[in-house]
Amino acid sequence: MTAPARWFHLQDERQLGPLDLDTMRRLVLAGTVGPYTYVWSDGMEEWLPAQEVPALVPPEHVRRELPAWQ
Repeated sequence: MTAPARWFHLQDERQLGPLDLDTMRRLVLAGTVGPYTYVWSDGMEEWLPAQEVPALVPPEHVRRELPAWQ
């Protein structure tokens, strides 16, 4: 059995994590991780803005409620 992916994000030039995917998604909903926040997870080749990581992009009806994602 493989371990769940570890997720990290950058905040004020600090690397935070590891976190699980559910926690990262909660940070997106809370506004801590915005579309331009750089994130990385096991298996990714490089850090990417959250808006380029499908697992973190909220559904459109949710994005309308999140100021940073509009």
